[in-house]
Amino acid sequence: MDKKFIQIFTGLERNFGFANVKNGYTDPETGKFKLKNGDYGWSSKPVTEQDYIDHLLGKRSIGIQACDDEGMARFGAIDIDPEYKNFSPQKYLDIIKENNIPVIPCSSKSGGLHIFVFTKELVKAEVIRNFLDTLLFTFKLEVSTEIFPKQTKLGTDESGKKLNGNFINLPYFNKNERCALNIDGTKFNFEEFIQLVEANKKTEVELHDFASAHVKNVLQGGHEEFFDGPPCLQILTKNKLDDGRDRFLYNYMVFAKKKYPDDWEKKVEKAARDYFEYSPEWDDKKVKDKIKSWKKETKGHTCTQEPIVSHCMKPQCLKRKYGIASDTQKAFPMLSGLVKINCRPDPEYTFNVSTPGTTKVQTVFARSVESLTDQRKMRNIIANAAGFVPEMVKANVYQDVLNLLFATRSVVEPAKGTSSEEKLFDYVKEYINGPKAENNISFRSGATLIEKGNAYFSFPLFMNVLKSKEWKFKEDKTSVMIEDIDGFIKGEIARKRFPKKNDEKKSNESIQAVGVNLNKFLEKDLEEEVLDIKGTGEII
Repeated sequence: MDKKFIQIFTGLERNFGFANVKNGYTDPETGKFKLKNGDYGWSSKPVTEQDYIDHLLGKRSIGIQACDDEGMARFGAIDIDPEYKNFSPQKYLDIIKENNIPVIPCSSKSGGLHIFVFTKELVKAEVIRNFLDTLLFTFKLEVSTEIFPKQTKLGTDESGKKLNGNFINLPYFNKNERCALNIDGTKFNFEEFIQLVEANKKTEVELHDFASAHVKNVLQGGHEEFFDGPPCLQILTKNKLDDGRDRFLYNYMVFAKKKYPDDWEKKVEKAARDYFEYSPEWDDKKVKDKIKSWKKETKGHTCTQEPIVSHCMKPQCLKRKYGIASDTQKAFPMLSGLVKINCRPDPEYTFNVSTPGTTKVQTVFARSVESLTDQRKMRNIIANAAGFVPEMVKANVYQDVLNLLFATRSVVEPAKGTSSEEKLFDYVKEYINGPKAENNISFRSGATLIEKGNAYFSFPLFMNVLKSKEWKFKEDKTSVMIEDIDGFIKGEIARKRFPKKNDEKKSNESIQAVGVNLNKFLEKDLEEEVLDIKGTGEII
């Protein structure tokens, strides 16, 4: 059974997430289970069979990135937060039963739900995201609800190193926590869960067929006028509207301008009569006033506003001729999942970008915060990583994009041994273990002088060595990293002479040298640690 569990949750193998849940605590203010720095994050090594076993034994909880380096996956999940709109597990269990949805709900450590889907073979991660996206409306979840895999393609940093994206914590920690739930709310034991997964695995074709039939059923009763337009409008026309009429009519106007360019105004007037419950507040005059104010309107659909957002079926909308992909407005692509990697001296960032007109989501690396706040730099980053160039948008629109992106920012510490500081530490260690300076000539040529427990060597020549290792920082930033009193090296850069011998009359000329405490580099190597998450150490 243990080996089957491993097979079920196989994903990205070169790294895995972990959580030392035994060190966790309950926040007295929020009631949420949290973890301190160092107890939650990415490991710095590939996942092994023993890591899965330790998870099942309750030693250390692990998480897996479902999307591998080839953009393939065999499982995914909708993450429902316990704070979401009158959360009740039974509510979602009833929906699963009513619609006969081939998913398996599991409790999460935070008290929410992970609604898993499993496939019989590896499929494109995009296929699983599309399937789960289709279910958001049925579960009455917002389009911003987290879906794993969060990425359908893992990006790279500027050195070409592959990024990890996001992991999801696995169920059945200690084999009796985060269990799958039956329709009546009772728990499945570990063995029953394995059998349940095997019985509910689907092929790509089966997922597609279910989603298609499900969408057809959801849209049944909506007006056929919208068969090539936004599904949300189609759903909303099942009954005459007496609320949300302004937003409906606005989005209908956007749709009508594209489908009926020659007489869209008459179509809007007719739509109001056909789809609205008229009232003293809503009559022909008000509709005509709205049309007059919208004649020069060029913006697209307002998908984030009610009642549109609650009836959003984005994957279907993207496929339709007059859906959101047809909007002519200049819109910046959707950005999400901002992670600040707390490197020194300059933090680095990763985020997710959605390719317009598709459901593809990819991780993107940004070297500095300026790369995010400067729209032109951001466009270049996205173009290089994701293969398309975003449109330039007005400053206020881009500010809104950034506000949404930074609202959910998490902060992480680089894995031990992978940060720029630690790499520099290793380079210094390697350098001072090289040739030793026996005289002034060798010292000036780059050899290391050992004196009174300290090591000294030429800073300019050391920089030349770093450049050969594709070191990305210039002299000024490198010097800051060397002299940082809270850093790993804690050295200094100053003028240094090779000591003259007793028989020499003249002192040797000084050079710009790095000085470090030799004992620090004789210590045992830094122990392997993990990528900590600060401030967001909540178990998903």
